[in-house]
Amino acid sequence: MDNSEMQGKVQELRDRVDEVDRELIRALNERARIVQEIMAIKSEAGTSIYDPKREEEILQRVVEINPGPIYDSSMRDIYELILHRIRDLEIQRGEF
Repeated sequence: MDNSEMQGKVQELRDRVDEVDRELIRALNERARIVQEIMAIKSEAGTSIYDPKREEEILQRVVEINPGPIYDSSMRDIYELILHRIRDLEIQRGEF
């Protein structure tokens, strides 16, 4: 593979990474909106909004369905951060 072919292939792969990034951002925002709906329903019903058992179930499921190459422990860390940041969003809105 000459330099030009290599650069073309690298650019193609970078374009694919950019598309995956767009999909991740869309999916994370959709997840946050769904969680907001759940919290609104729970708040209206007067039930506890934070459910640590449910959070642990999510984290366990993430590890179970992770095909790799990201290590299970790293995937769990990533999801813990996602869960915490979405909860932070709700705290900032005064709904948690």
